[in-house]
Amino acid sequence: MTDTGRPVFFPRFGGGRHSRTDQASQWVAMQDRKMLTPGEQARFDRWLQADSRNLGAYVRAQAIYRTLNYTAPATAAPALMTGPDRKAAQVHGRRRVLVGAAAACIAGLAGQPVPPDQVFLLRRDHEAPRRYHWRGATLTLDALSAAYVPDTGRVGHAIRFLSGRIGVQATDMPIHLSAGPLLMQATHADFDLTIDDGRAALIAYAGTIALSAGSTNMLLKGPAFYHLPSAPSLAMNATLSPHPLSPTDILSGRAWRDAQAVLNDTRLADAAAQFNRYSRTRIMIESDRIARSRVTGSFDLLRPVEFARSVQRLLRCRLSETGDRIVLA
Repeated sequence: MTDTGRPVFFPRFGGGRHSRTDQASQWVAMQDRKMLTPGEQARFDRWLQADSRNLGAYVRAQAIYRTLNYTAPATAAPALMTGPDRKAAQVHGRRRVLVGAAAACIAGLAGQPVPPDQVFLLRRDHEAPRRYHWRGATLTLDALSAAYVPDTGRVGHAIRFLSGRIGVQATDMPIHLSAGPLLMQATHADFDLTIDDGRAALIAYAGTIALSAGSTNMLLKGPAFYHLPSAPSLAMNATLSPHPLSPTDILSGRAWRDAQAVLNDTRLADAAAQFNRYSRTRIMIESDRIARSRVTGSFDLLRPVEFARSVQRLLRCRLSETGDRIVLA
């Protein structure tokens, strides 16, 4: 057992289905607990490449961990493939894992096509959002997110969104999206879907999204924010109260897709949490007064040090930098 009370498993190699399942669970547990050393990362890469079934076992083990509400600590494991010379996609049998950070630029994040296969889009922390083109739509997957994209030839099958945040810009081709028991369909619509601790929320920036759960159907019209209840609650109450969005809300809400933070009288504690999602450098606030202070402006989410120094100048507070920690007090 560790000092946090969570066991740490060390993978052992062997044959057989049960052994493969156990190994996958052990790798997930190890990565959840700490950052892999270069030697451990090499062992993990070799294990994935040794048998195409290992990847499926690993993805299933990750899904179980998410279902059990395990959360990675601040020192989370890096992506399965790291370094500028690694490929962004590696094929294992009939599945692909897409990983790695996407570089942000002034014109926004560059889009790339989703491979014509069944894929899991796995997003780790400390990464920029990544943009994909799929069936005429644009999908943006945030850090700490996961989604399953069906074969592009299977028209009508839904993207299965598992956790985190996804942005969808649908054109004239229908996009189907599922989140647990909830099913969504949209054309000519722009929206974000978020799942956090089992709670779902939808921000409709433009257009109309058709939502269904069992026999209950309704239309969610933008621009508005909606809390999405579970399927049984939705069936009992077939109306969802929209919270209208202002043009400023839309601008700040969509900014994450371009790795930007547009803050409008935002509590500093909430702003720091946004930056901490995308960087190994953590912004820590030791003063309640500073944490409650509010900031306004547009910032690059991938540059937490610049943001912290701007806050220091604005609030005239103390700033100290130690390793991967920035402390405001």
